[in-house]
Amino acid sequence: MKQKDKKRSIRQSGKLTQLNLPDMDVLDDLDPEKGYKTRRSGHKSDVSYKRGMQLEKGRIREIKSNYQNIVELGKELIVASLSGRLKQFQFETHILCSVGDYVEVDVSNVPDYRIEHILPRRNTLSRYGGGSYQKQVIVAANIDQVVITVSWRQPLIKPGLIDRYLCIAAIDGLDPIIVINKMDLCEFEEDVDELTQYYRRIGIPVVLCSTITGRGIPELKDLLRDKDSVFSGQSGTGKSSIINALEPDLELATGEISNFNEKGRHTTTQAILLPWSFGGHLLDTPGLKTVNLHSDSKKLIPSVFPGFAEFAAKCRFRDCTHTHEEQCGVLEALEADLIPIERYDSYLRLYESL
Repeated sequence: MKQKDKKRSIRQSGKLTQLNLPDMDVLDDLDPEKGYKTRRSGHKSDVSYKRGMQLEKGRIREIKSNYQNIVELGKELIVASLSGRLKQFQFETHILCSVGDYVEVDVSNVPDYRIEHILPRRNTLSRYGGGSYQKQVIVAANIDQVVITVSWRQPLIKPGLIDRYLCIAAIDGLDPIIVINKMDLCEFEEDVDELTQYYRRIGIPVVLCSTITGRGIPELKDLLRDKDSVFSGQSGTGKSSIINALEPDLELATGEISNFNEKGRHTTTQAILLPWSFGGHLLDTPGLKTVNLHSDSKKLIPSVFPGFAEFAAKCRFRDCTHTHEEQCGVLEALEADLIPIERYDSYLRLYESL
């Protein structure tokens, strides 16, 4: 069949095979009987035309499969499914809701609970997929602080990973706490002091812990009291062991360290929000072996990298990258030994990786 005959047969079939619309939102204004359907913009998800709903505010404690969620509603935990209406919207994130989200649940048809609205998030802790199109994956929402957990040995501490987490915390609006675990394996305490001195000077709390000796556990508990906190860090650093020391009744699973590469094996399999007995909540997440930022965050790194803000204010150029510019406050601080060369090298690696 000739090409023109193919086109003629398609036109005569009466079916639209290709339709190019400049804005998908125009379909929202069409009569539903027209037969057109598309995924609508996520910013319209707070508008609902359902009638007879009885909405109560709750918080997602755990996400199950098939859009099933454990929601804290008042003083009880319920299983609520995500409304089919919300599934029609195109959100910018990889998932529609996350642990820690505040939601409005329709309780008019008990026990069939439906999440009808996802309330605006105060902040998020996110990671991004690889490749050229980095889809956002929200790990947690509405969290007060992130507990960056590393270990002195087994696996070996990685200061560059701490810097990445601190940048993520600054971008996502979270207060950071650095916890160095397995201090019972440290032979020379002055090595730890030299590493943490910079972070302490810029006002970031640093807690030295050991679940073997109990060191640092009371201090950490005081920092967590009445706060919603997420423990995050490389697998095998002892997050679950620290949590068990803080709250023995939780009995979280712990794992061994690989003898081959000193990397931890995952023991936390999914994110879950749990209440502390001393006030506040814990959000336990699976260990992240790699922490990545969105490529768009590159322009933010010069201002959010730990300890750079006070010196960046003295830069001649507002968009200074602190790499080659004249009259750069960060480079001047580096020359004056106010910024350790190790931290500046870490900044360069992070900046160039984006």
